[in-house]
Amino acid sequence: MSDEPQQGNVRNDDALATIAEAAALHQAGKLDEAARIYREILARSRYDFDANHLLGVVALQQGKFDVAQRLINVALALRPNDVAAVGNLGVSYLRDGQLEPALQWFELAVKLQPDSLAALTNLGETLYHLGRHRAAIPLLEKACAVDPSSYAAYNLLGACFLQVGDDHNAAKAFEEATRLRPEDAEAWANLSVASKAIGQDDRARDSADKAVRLRSDSPAALDALAQAQFEQGRIAEAVENYRRGVPLVAPSVNMLLSYAYTLIANGLNDAAIQQLERARALDDKNLTVRWVLAIAQIKTIYESESEIPESRKLFAKSLDEIESWYESMPGIEAPDRAVGAVQPFWLAYHPYNNRDLLKRYGALCVTFMSKLPRRAPGGRAQNGDSPAGRKLRIGIVSSFISEHSIWTAITRGWVHHLNRDRFEISVFHLSTIVDRETETAMDSVAYFDNRAKNFPEWVDAISGRQLDVILYPEIGCDALTVKLAALRLAPIQAAAWGHPETSGLPTIDLFLSAQAFEPADAAENNYSEKLIALPNLGVYVEPLAPPNADPDLRSLNLPENQPLLLCPGQPFKYTPQYDDVWVQIAKGLQRKAFFRKSISGRLVFFRSQYDSRDRILEKRLRSAFARGGVDFDAHVSIIPFLDRAGFFGLMRRSALMLDTLGFSGFNTALQAIECGLPILAFDGDFMRGRLASGILREIDMPELVAKSPEDFVEKAVALAKDPVELQALRSKIIARRAGLFRNLAPVRALEVCLSEAAASLKVRIPNEDQ
Repeated sequence: MSDEPQQGNVRNDDALATIAEAAALHQAGKLDEAARIYREILARSRYDFDANHLLGVVALQQGKFDVAQRLINVALALRPNDVAAVGNLGVSYLRDGQLEPALQWFELAVKLQPDSLAALTNLGETLYHLGRHRAAIPLLEKACAVDPSSYAAYNLLGACFLQVGDDHNAAKAFEEATRLRPEDAEAWANLSVASKAIGQDDRARDSADKAVRLRSDSPAALDALAQAQFEQGRIAEAVENYRRGVPLVAPSVNMLLSYAYTLIANGLNDAAIQQLERARALDDKNLTVRWVLAIAQIKTIYESESEIPESRKLFAKSLDEIESWYESMPGIEAPDRAVGAVQPFWLAYHPYNNRDLLKRYGALCVTFMSKLPRRAPGGRAQNGDSPAGRKLRIGIVSSFISEHSIWTAITRGWVHHLNRDRFEISVFHLSTIVDRETETAMDSVAYFDNRAKNFPEWVDAISGRQLDVILYPEIGCDALTVKLAALRLAPIQAAAWGHPETSGLPTIDLFLSAQAFEPADAAENNYSEKLIALPNLGVYVEPLAPPNADPDLRSLNLPENQPLLLCPGQPFKYTPQYDDVWVQIAKGLQRKAFFRKSISGRLVFFRSQYDSRDRILEKRLRSAFARGGVDFDAHVSIIPFLDRAGFFGLMRRSALMLDTLGFSGFNTALQAIECGLPILAFDGDFMRGRLASGILREIDMPELVAKSPEDFVEKAVALAKDPVELQALRSKIIARRAGLFRNLAPVRALEVCLSEAAASLKVRIPNEDQ
């Protein structure tokens, strides 16, 4: 940054030859010798401007900020408008961490010399440290125009753009910084962060690699590399690089935040909270730090059942504290930046009703997003354009318009089968991913937008389509989606169950679910939105028909002589309260034969990309098996994650799939049905725990739905020991499964729902600030 002291202009007549001599020594870096002469001059002439000013500069360069401030203030009493002295006094306060007085002096410096590179850059830096990033941007843009070769101005400009969410302009600024100083590791590290933010993952990785090659001990470079590795799913490597980088120097708030995100993803919430507490100590006014710290109380995976209610209490308490703190702290800049930094995604895996907690969370999201500068009002009703007599304008907003479980289960049916005679479909694909599914969507709708944008540009793009209804296939999985959903961008806004939990957002009007999934009291108790239970599965789905890959069981360390009972959920789906279920199933699979025990089935779990999560689950299950007196290794295999073809092949070789209790799997259950594999489901208390059981009810197979954990154990053991019954169930599934696929009834019902919602548009004018 440009906070170097300025020497100013020193007179050089005969009367002041000693000043010239001292200044020459000063410029040569001989600070002590120069200071001695300055003091000699002051002993003769106490109010000599140059001696006071330049002796203050020496003190500044030596880190004696209080001395520098005293001396330069004396000089400015003699010449109040000396630009160099004003700037140096500002630098002394900036380096001393006294930002408010630094701001005052740099503002004066810019007023005195509006085109001064140093004054503009120093004022921009001070505003940056004060968190006033938007105010800093025009000053730094002017600094770059004054001197296009200023690395410091471009680097700081990029940092400000990042802070306000203008990631594309941040990348441009950092790219210019790398051009000016290609040997500077910090510039490449910053470019990596900005490139990642705009979805340019390859450039992010390459820039991070270059930064580390230039300086392997640079915390900024290691931070950038860790962020790139995190995006690539190389989680353990990312954590290791943060562990290397954080101790090297005093880490920045942003680095600690990034480290915390990685730890949270890996299930290491306690370690993440330690880093977040450090970040809060560095910047107590940082809303994002407080927000992430609150959400970090909700763990990814738990070591014991007692941790779950305690984490909920801490989360609720943190939300209360944030609300009170925010109300007492007017002037927090860009609070919208906090929304989506992390989300309470993992609440859905708790065996409790989350509506009230998520309503409190959602209300705060909307409060923070309401401060976003808006160039155009949201919604459509203000211009008086009634939907009567024309097609209804439907927008679909998602980061998953590509080969993804949310697209496969929900969005694809909307895109391809909503009636084009009645609806004009606009799709906003928030991701840079383009694959075959993306291309089919492009060709299927009236308007498709996947151009890279910053957040305000997305707001303008969606608002500009003058939509009647926005459909969000999910709210809770993606940062950009929740920020948009917390705004009122259309008169009617609806969420579906891509994340099968209420959004809690007061800006979302409808929750699109299915009759097959919802318990009787769901509408009254489980949602902040109006529940719309569409018929059957609520969605149009098609069979996947993957290639048949016959797995090598031996390479997976799976027995060929035992029935395989697949437990396909991610580690976080297995909550501690149900650990004993798996122990009891294993016990039930034991039987004596010829005075020794044999086993009539093996439980098969799957590893994830997160080593820490896997270790926590395995450790917990091993402890449960040990308490139950059952040999874990004799009954359980944990195998690597398989691609789709490999997973389908393993399903075809397996005897039974066991649903996850509490949070079911929709796509996984459908895949089992497609393979003819019986799946034992569990009827949970909430929609998220009834996805597989709903599918089975749709094909009239209630015998595969357990009503309690004990019933689940009993059915699992009985089925595993009865190959004749399993074969009969396979035949029944194969005979009935066709009715689950290509069913247009949910889409037709959705059309009716949207038309009825549109009928209220003529009287409903959305509040832009909602």
